[in-house]
Amino acid sequence: MLIRLGRATAALVAASSLVLGSAVIASASPAASAVQGPQPIVVASHKSKAQSKPAVVIRDLADRTVEAGELATVKPKVKLGKRTKLVSKTLTVMQGDRVVVEGAHKARLGAGTYQVTIEVKYQTLVKQVVVKTKGKGNKVKKTKRNVWSAVLTESDRQTLVVVLEPAEEDGADLEPIGEEGDSPESTDEDSGNEDSGNPESTDGDSDS
Repeated sequence: MLIRLGRATAALVAASSLVLGSAVIASASPAASAVQGPQPIVVASHKSKAQSKPAVVIRDLADRTVEAGELATVKPKVKLGKRTKLVSKTLTVMQGDRVVVEGAHKARLGAGTYQVTIEVKYQTLVKQVVVKTKGKGNKVKKTKRNVWSAVLTESDRQTLVVVLEPAEEDGADLEPIGEEGDSPESTDEDSGNEDSGNPESTDGDSDS
């Protein structure tokens, strides 16, 4: 009986140890999974940054200064992206409610304030395709062809001021007048002419 009880007790102890061991392993497994390697880091690609850049940038027009009787030449200035093709760039100029220039590549304007609308038409590169053509001796030649998008439009309205340059004629006339008045030569010549004229007239009267 004692031997049987000892064997039964040993069996119970072994079973309990197995159960406890499995529980410890089961409880430790979530922690072990949580301690696994670092999470992957997502890095933004360069393509997304390139796509965020504008395809067309319309630059601001600088104010101009012209002399009297002259006109200022105004042209639209545009900066294109790497995958952009320019179709056309035109401008329309208005002064108040009056249309001065409409849909032209450039304008010649006199002094005044204008409203200039610049319109740019362009296309962006969609993809490149490889075209195979047969040459001499049945040789196949591969060439790349660009596929462009439909024509897109970008516009911008700006204010342009053309200022008339002040004339310098008054200042230019004052300088030589001041120099002649200060020079003693002009005074001597004038006094000499007056003196030489008086004796001649006196001599003429006495001779007569």
